[in-house]
Amino acid sequence: MLIKGNSQIAGIGAYFPSQIVTSQELMREIRSEANYGIAENWLNEVCGIDERRVANTEETPSVLALKAAEIALKNSGVRPTEIDAVIFCGVSRDWIEPSVAHKVQHELGCTNAISFDVTNACHGFMNGILIADNLMLASNANNVLVVTGETLTDVTFDYVKQLNNKEIPFKNVLGTFTVGDAGAAMVLTPKENPNVGFQYFNFYTEAKHADLCKFSQRQQGGYEGQMLMGEISYMIVKLHSELIKQTYRELGWQASDIDHFICHQVGKKPHERMMNMANVLQEKTPISYKKFGNIISATIPANLYNVEQVKGDKTLIAGTGSGLSISQSGLVF
Repeated sequence: MLIKGNSQIAGIGAYFPSQIVTSQELMREIRSEANYGIAENWLNEVCGIDERRVANTEETPSVLALKAAEIALKNSGVRPTEIDAVIFCGVSRDWIEPSVAHKVQHELGCTNAISFDVTNACHGFMNGILIADNLMLASNANNVLVVTGETLTDVTFDYVKQLNNKEIPFKNVLGTFTVGDAGAAMVLTPKENPNVGFQYFNFYTEAKHADLCKFSQRQQGGYEGQMLMGEISYMIVKLHSELIKQTYRELGWQASDIDHFICHQVGKKPHERMMNMANVLQEKTPISYKKFGNIISATIPANLYNVEQVKGDKTLIAGTGSGLSISQSGLVF
């Protein structure tokens, strides 16, 4: 689905918990060499992930989102009372009901904003951006705050327990050892002129692959499911490869025009394949997985926050989420 962009970014924020857990610490915890014949440095060497941030018990998803939102609002110059909508897009939640966006709205003082949640695995933030962008066209919204807070390392540590009890095969839940916690936020406003902001969105879903990555809560507590990293990565790159020519054509861009390539990141090899898919040089593609792991829906906004953008820079964004859902977007600063 091709959608013409209506918005631009007024401000971005990102927040990372201070606690660091290394990949070797995780692998040592499950006695990977003795129990599974896998070296303790496997996550470092094969996945390229050295460490990740882990939220403490007080850093709930809404807290991470709030801390990032405060930075985004400051950078945008938009006051909380000027926000028209708050959209929370994380997989993680403080509770089942009401929406986490309500807590963010209240704590920030966005008293004039409607609030709701959107969730779509790691792709959720891109869906939030798309909804915010269309609010610019379909309503009188002038400032929309899109936020996320991810604390999925609680899944990681639950599987540490299960693996120590040898309840499940390691390969089925490998992906849970790649995740990290983070918050991210973005303030979107209507375009000042057609040559800036989001130019086009290209979204696609192939739901027959939904079983490749799925999790649910067990009756006895904890989680059950699987995250088949090899199969997911293969299909994601394949789907992006099938879409990229259409995206470049609609944007009127060539690979050589790209100043920054921001893509979802789960590890070293998939990241390299995504760069090859877009035909973009490595120096134009920032890496976050090495120090932060797969930060779920926070990946795209956190990387945009950390990249120095110059006016007129062309940024290609490639979003990904289990399901499988993908998107490609063109953004001009």
